Amino acid sequence: MKLAVERENNKQEMNSRIAVYFILIFSLGITTSCDNEEDTIAEILVVNQEGTSVQGAEVRIFGQGTVDSDQVGDIAIDRTTFTNTNGIAEFDFTDDYEPGQSGFAILDVEILFDSPTGISAASGVLKVVEEETTRKTFVLEP
Repeated sequence: MKLAVERENNKQEMNSRIAVYFILIFSLGITTSCDNEEDTIAEILVVNQEGTSVQGAEVRIFGQGTVDSDQVGDIAIDRTTFTNTNGIAEFDFTDDYEPGQSGFAILDVEILFDSPTGISAASGVLKVVEEETTRKTFVLEP
C-alpha cells in the first residue's frame, strides 16, 4: 500500500513538473516573438517622363523637427544617395526607429539628375511607415 501511494505521489509530482516546464517554454516563446523588429526602409523609384527608370540620380531625403508653430527645429534626418541600375534609391531607417514609437517620419524628397540634355529634377514628400518598406515613384521634370 505504501508503495502505491509513493508511486501516485511521484506521478503527480512529475505531471506538475511537466506543466511548469510547458508554461515556461510557452511564456519564453511569446516574449521573444513579440520583440521581433522589422526593418524600416524607404525606397524611391526615379523615372523619366517616358516611365523609364533613371540610374545615377541624386536623391536627398530629409526632415525637420518641430519646435512650435512659430519656429522650425533642426534637421533631424538628412541623407543623400544615388539611384541604382533599377532607378531605386534605398534608405534604411531601422536604427532610427524606436519600438513603440507612434509613426516614424514624413520627409521631404529632392531629386536631381544631370544628363547631356540638361538637369532634371523632382521633389515631394514621403511618409515613411515604421517597420515596413515604403515605396514611392517620382517623375523627373526637365
